[in-house]
Amino acid sequence: MKRAWVYAISAVVVVTTVVMLLPHAPSAPAATVTETPTLSPLDQKVQDALAIIESQDGNPMQAIFLLREVVEEDPQHRNAQYALGRFSMMSGQWDKAAERFEIVLQIHPDDVDAAEGLAQSLVELGRPEGAIQHLQSFLTQHPNTSRASELTAMMETLQAGNSTEAKELQ
Repeated sequence: MKRAWVYAISAVVVVTTVVMLLPHAPSAPAATVTETPTLSPLDQKVQDALAIIESQDGNPMQAIFLLREVVEEDPQHRNAQYALGRFSMMSGQWDKAAERFEIVLQIHPDDVDAAEGLAQSLVELGRPEGAIQHLQSFLTQHPNTSRASELTAMMETLQAGNSTEAKELQ
């Protein structure tokens, strides 16, 4: 029962993060009539999947199936790949999470959230040196990213942990 609560809370955190990361339309002036933007069918499926998780009323697997349908039709769909990566992290499927975040980074090489997700996944897979190399490469290519200081701190923590482990082995 405790595990179910952890999954539920994690799902809410992931969905909230994903919803916040999705592109938002700028506000129109109050005097003009605003038209409701029409989402593409794939974007609508992603929104539906996130709504299922967020509401906690539906079956989470239904949301996963919707997201998988999206990536089957469009393997380059950033939001679906990212959401699947976050859900893989929540379920401890670190190898699948890493694959999803790598796909997102192929689509959007400057995606800081995917870069962080990939680094976390590599650490959980027992590959901290891979995470360090990934973060170094990402920060070299995108030094002005909004969260450069956070990624640098993450990398330095990993480097400190690796040097401590190396000393312990000697």
